Amino acid sequence: MPRRKKSEEPQQQEQEKKTKKKSAKDKYVDPNVIIDEYLEEVVNALGLAYLNLDKDEYKELIKEPFAAAVGEVKTKPKARTIINRLQANKESLMEFLALKLLRIRDLDKMTNEQLEFVVYNIKNTVKDLGPQLYEELSKRNRQDLIDFLRSTWNLYGINSPVECPRCKFNAIMPDLSCYICKYVISMKQLKEEIHVIDLLIDYSKSDPEGFKEIITSGYFYYSWNGVSPPGKMPKNELLVFEIVLNREEKEKLKAYYNAGNIPQSQ
Repeated sequence: MPRRKKSEEPQQQEQEKKTKKKSAKDKYVDPNVIIDEYLEEVVNALGLAYLNLDKDEYKELIKEPFAAAVGEVKTKPKARTIINRLQANKESLMEFLALKLLRIRDLDKMTNEQLEFVVYNIKNTVKDLGPQLYEELSKRNRQDLIDFLRSTWNLYGINSPVECPRCKFNAIMPDLSCYICKYVISMKQLKEEIHVIDLLIDYSKSDPEGFKEIITSGYFYYSWNGVSPPGKMPKNELLVFEIVLNREEKEKLKAYYNAGNIPQSQ
């Protein structure tokens, strides 16, 4: 390999100095260095002081969104700048913090305030957390929070057309088990929940042929779209219940049909 000429060495050294100098200038603010300085102000501004966590827990709780709010900057931003960035999407931030709190503290070890924070701020994750939150809230007899959790489930959960008779969540699955409280209902209870005879008689007024098919086959499908005869099983719905009629129910419906109460097809 040919030796570098002596005249090239000073140029190389000068270039290395410039590179080092540029690197020093390009040094970014490390969020982990300034989080201690701003921690109390940020916690208070976000309304998190009532959670009564210790300093290390607060740091763990907010470190990711704090770092994102600081961004890649060469000059230390003011606390107010960081707070404004955090508050710009506060709803999503609070949901993230609620989930993070669940990783910091076990659910059964949380104070009432911490548990309230989690319940009030989870949204889409209620599908995963709903059952364990319901169990803990039931142990603590927090009916107020159970009611709030139920409303969250109705908005973000796997919302079923069948309400659980035990926990009152719309959470009965097609296997007849409740997603939230794990209670398993019988076919009889399912029919009571949907008022099966009244439901089918009402359906007969809009679809006489479908009603006749249900009487003949002895079963039907039930979903958020209501009643479907066997030949029209819903194909694009997540929760579909197959409901088999017993002898007494079939006799009642046949008697209604034979009495001429069904509109004739045109």
